[in-house]
Amino acid sequence: MFPRIGVPARSVFEDGSGDFCAVTGTAIYRGATGAAALPRLLADLKAGGIDRSEIFGQFAILASIGGTLTLQTDALGTFPVWYNLDRTAVSSSFLATVRATSPLNPDPQSIYEYVFQGATYGDRTLFREVQLHRCRKKVTFAADVQVDDCHPPLTPGIDRAPLAEHLERNLANLRRYYAAPASAFGDNIDTALSGGYDSRLTLALLREAGVAPSLHVYGRDEDADVRIAKAIAAAEGFSLEHVDKSAAAPVDPDAFAETIARNPQMFHGHPPDGIFDNGPDIETRLDRCRGGRVALNGGGGEVFRNFFYLPNRSFHVRELLWSFYGAYDPDWCTGAFDERVYLANMARKIKGVLETESDRLSRAEIEAVYPLFRCRYWMGKNNSVNNRLGPALTPFIDANVVPDALKLPLRYKNSGLFEARMIREISPSLAKHMSDYGHGFDIDPPLARRLHDAMVYLRPPRLRRLSFRIKNRNLPDLPYWLTPDYIGKAIDPETPFMRRFFGMDRVHNADHLNRIYTLEYLFQRADLSEGAAE
Repeated sequence: MFPRIGVPARSVFEDGSGDFCAVTGTAIYRGATGAAALPRLLADLKAGGIDRSEIFGQFAILASIGGTLTLQTDALGTFPVWYNLDRTAVSSSFLATVRATSPLNPDPQSIYEYVFQGATYGDRTLFREVQLHRCRKKVTFAADVQVDDCHPPLTPGIDRAPLAEHLERNLANLRRYYAAPASAFGDNIDTALSGGYDSRLTLALLREAGVAPSLHVYGRDEDADVRIAKAIAAAEGFSLEHVDKSAAAPVDPDAFAETIARNPQMFHGHPPDGIFDNGPDIETRLDRCRGGRVALNGGGGEVFRNFFYLPNRSFHVRELLWSFYGAYDPDWCTGAFDERVYLANMARKIKGVLETESDRLSRAEIEAVYPLFRCRYWMGKNNSVNNRLGPALTPFIDANVVPDALKLPLRYKNSGLFEARMIREISPSLAKHMSDYGHGFDIDPPLARRLHDAMVYLRPPRLRRLSFRIKNRNLPDLPYWLTPDYIGKAIDPETPFMRRFFGMDRVHNADHLNRIYTLEYLFQRADLSEGAAE
C-alpha cells in the first residue's frame, strides 16, 4: 500500500471496529474515488457485497472484516496482481513477488510469448513459481487460503437488434461511466487526442459530461496523428500539448546503464516495448498525472470495432493465432522452441478464458477474445504502471461497458461504422474533422475504405502468419540504444540466458531484440535456480 509516486495519499480506511478496506489502482465507487470511496466500499462489503453496477476502474481491493482478509480485483482483470505458489507473497508488483520467491525457474512458453507478443498470457508468468491472480476469483486468507468465484462469467453472444437500439444501449453505458470520473475529478483529467476513433470518442464523452480535459499528442511533427490532433485543437479552440519523444537528446553510452536502470522498477521488469529506450517515457507519464490528474487511456475502444479484421464466420482457434498472434519466425529460435507446443499452449489459454472445450470458435467468441485475452494480458501491465504514478483509468475495458459492446453484430463494427456513429451522436462538431483513415466520422465509412478493409478480412489466416516473416527477412537499422555500444553497458552482451532460446544473430526485428535484451537484463539480476542458463 505504498503511496503513488505522483500522488502521496494512501488509500486505506479503518472503521471503529478494526475492520479495514484498502484499494490499489483506481476505483470510482458511488461517485467517489480514493480515500472518499473507501468508507462506502467497506460498509457495502460488510452489508453483503459491492454493487458492481456502481464501481468503475482498474483496481484491487483488500478488505479485512471480522479478522478475515480478502482480495478481489476488477472483473476483467486489467489491474494485475501476482502471487507465488505457496502464497507467501501476493502483490500488485511483479518484481516484489519475484524477489520474495526463491529459487526461480524460467518458463519457456512465457519467454517466447513475451518476445513474440509483448506480454505473457494466461495465469503463467516468466517464472514458474509466480502466477497471475485469476480476475474472476476472490481470495480469502484465513487458516488456509480459499479461492471462490467472485464475478460471473461473460458469455459471448450477438444481439440482432437494430443499429439504433445498440447505439442507445452502448451510449447509455458510456455516458454513465464518464459521469463517474467527471464527478470524481472534474477538469483534472488528462487524455490523448490523435487521428483515430478512440481518442475522439473519449474527448466527445468528456466534453458532453462537462469536462474540459488536458490534451496531449505524441509523435513527430509530420506524423498523421500530430497533424490531425493539431488541426482539431485549432478548429475547436482546445489547448494541446505536443511531445516528440524521439527528439530527446541522445544518452551518453557511459550514462546509459544508469538512465535505463529505473525502467525495470517502473515497468514490472518486462513492459510490452522492452526497457531499452532514450529515456522520456516515464517523464511523460508523470506529467500526465501531476497535480492529482487522472490519466485517461482510450485503449480498448476496438471492442466496438472488428479488431482482428476477420470475416463473419467461425474459425479454428489456430486460425485466430495465425491471423493475429503470428508475429514471430521459428528460424530465429533455438531447438528449445517447438511451434506446435507453443501454439497448443496459446490455444489452450484462449479456450480457457472463453470457458470452452471446442477448438472451433464462433465469431462471437472471437470478438470476446479481444477484451478477455488481448486486453487483459497485454494492457494490464500498462494500467498498473500508470496507476503506480497516479490515478489512471481505461474506460472502454470495463465490466459496465464490455458486455453490451460484445453483443454488436459484426456488420456494425466493420470499418468503424458503429464507433463513428457514436462520436457523431455525441458531438457532430468533433465528428466532422478528418481522421487518419482518410475521412471524417460525420459520414459512414466510404466505399474505398470498405473495399480496403474487405481485402484484409478476406486474406487467409495461413497467409497472414507469413507476413511477419517476409517483412523481417533482414535486420533493420536499429535505434542507437539497441546497438552493441549501448547494450553492453547494461547487460552481458553474450546474453548467456537468452541464447538458450534464440539465435541472437538471426533475430531481425528491433522490438523482438528489445524484449530479448530486457529478459536478459531481468534474468541476470534474478535469483534463478542453478543451471537456468544452460
